[in-house]
Amino acid sequence: MSNNNNVVEISIEQKTLGSKILFQNMNLTLKAGEIISLLGPSGCGKTTLLRMIAGLESSGVGEITIEKNVIDFVGFIFQKPILYPHLNVAKNILLGNNEKLSKVMKDQLIDESLELVKLSGFAKRKVTTLSGGEAQRVVLARALLAKPKLLLLDEPLSSLDVDARRDLAKEIRELVKQQSISAIHVTHDKDEANIVADRILDWSNICESTNGSNNNDQ
Repeated sequence: MSNNNNVVEISIEQKTLGSKILFQNMNLTLKAGEIISLLGPSGCGKTTLLRMIAGLESSGVGEITIEKNVIDFVGFIFQKPILYPHLNVAKNILLGNNEKLSKVMKDQLIDESLELVKLSGFAKRKVTTLSGGEAQRVVLARALLAKPKLLLLDEPLSSLDVDARRDLAKEIRELVKQQSISAIHVTHDKDEANIVADRILDWSNICESTNGSNNNDQ
């Protein structure tokens, strides 16, 4: 790392999808405890960048460096909540815990996790009965239980109505800040980005620059 305060450093000369250039000459750094929102339209590679950071996709021509104490503690929250319908809320959340715990300790952990995301009393609920916002809260509780140092958020609020989106956006920011987690958040909603982020990168500029112009970290 060129800067000890950076959690992630990205320098991509070019990333393609088939014959399409998604982005090029793109540089981005994420500092410890910082939340960045990537704001822009669909189809321009925002989700691809998150997948590259998570190691789910190649980095193309370029380099992505993640601080060594962070690389094993990366959480990913997808656009659609990924929950297991045969497990209740409590058991879905416990998937984020790798420790062997007694039943008493598990129950306490579940209660604390649900209280954190304002779902107290939901432990035995079937996930198929949850609203979209409630489902994303369960996913968030599970992700936080794993104690990530870097959290990647891929339009997690896009399916919610405006009021629910704003409320959960505020809560996500509060929780991420409380736990000193660094985060990269993807959205096409400017209001959501303004609520969640410390810094916004306008991805429209990245999307429009497929002819070799520079896109520097803002």
